[in-house]
Amino acid sequence: MLGTGTSFIANARVGDAFRGPDGEWYEVINIASNTALSVAPDYQGAAVTAGAYSLAPMQGYVKDSADALRAATQVIASGVADMQEQVAAATEAAQSAGQSKAVATDQADIATTAAEASSDNKNAAQLAAQQSQSSAQTSGEAAERSETARDSIIQSEQAAAASAAAAKDSADRAEEVTEGKAASGDNNDITSLRALTADGFDKLRQGLAAMVGATPTAAGVKGLVPVASIADRLKVLSGAGTWVPLPTGGIWGAITGTLSDQADLKTALDSKMTGSPQQLSTAWVNFDGITGAIKGSYNVASVTRSAVGTYRINFITPMTNVNYVPVCLSNALIATDQGNQAYPVALNLAYVDVVNRVSGAFIDRPFYGVSITGGR
Repeated sequence: MLGTGTSFIANARVGDAFRGPDGEWYEVINIASNTALSVAPDYQGAAVTAGAYSLAPMQGYVKDSADALRAATQVIASGVADMQEQVAAATEAAQSAGQSKAVATDQADIATTAAEASSDNKNAAQLAAQQSQSSAQTSGEAAERSETARDSIIQSEQAAAASAAAAKDSADRAEEVTEGKAASGDNNDITSLRALTADGFDKLRQGLAAMVGATPTAAGVKGLVPVASIADRLKVLSGAGTWVPLPTGGIWGAITGTLSDQADLKTALDSKMTGSPQQLSTAWVNFDGITGAIKGSYNVASVTRSAVGTYRINFITPMTNVNYVPVCLSNALIATDQGNQAYPVALNLAYVDVVNRVSGAFIDRPFYGVSITGGR
């Protein structure tokens, strides 16, 4: 695994769990540098140039500590056994010194008696007595030193026993933590927990705050997602943190009513119309030239027949300029040459005047068609 801006040496240990960008867990087996480490088994996901990862210490650390403490306890217990043997030897030496002291005292008494019994040997006897007394004093001092050594050994034995008991207690606590549960308090470096019982999961969940949904003025806060009920199984989690039904809408082709009923659609179409006025028909009408009745139209409010063959076509939305092009047609709707001609005679912003002639005379026809392009 190669990282950018990472600190693997400071933040990771061999044996840690490594959660890769693929969401799976691996074991760290080697840390080459702050930006490179090796995992086992081989990375199973697709190669990525950037991705999130997380590290979690495993319980093996505590188990190693417990094993080390257990080994230390065995070493200390062995030392205690050696100390007990030394105490026994020191006790023996003290008893021997006491016996030597008694023997020396007897010798001093004998020497004194000999001195009193023989004046000739008085000086020798006194010297022997002095020597015996010196020997007795030396033996007494040796006995006292032996007793002091024995007391020191006893104190060392007691301290070693207390140390062994403390080590055993520490090992037991470490083993309890390893086999049972994580230590109490904050565990901010835990990124994954497996094999939790239902009760353990509930206790963990109770320690986490619920998510807070976003509002129009504040971002949400991450946390526990609210539990979905059976009725919520087809719903989605909204940004407000609640389960809501999937949005539903109209079906394509199911629009009913007139264009004016679809206000947003009409507005969009009108914007398209005004967006390309020079390429579209800005008004058109099909009317009866005898009665002036409109048969079909766009952007035409009415047709006024002022005289025979004379018509004024009034716009709903006036033109913005008079540079538009009216195209006029008329006939009797029969397959013979009518010999008439319809044409515009006045272009205005609000209307256009059209006439129809045959051989110089005005004439009405049952079909008139006028189409206007431009003007906007």
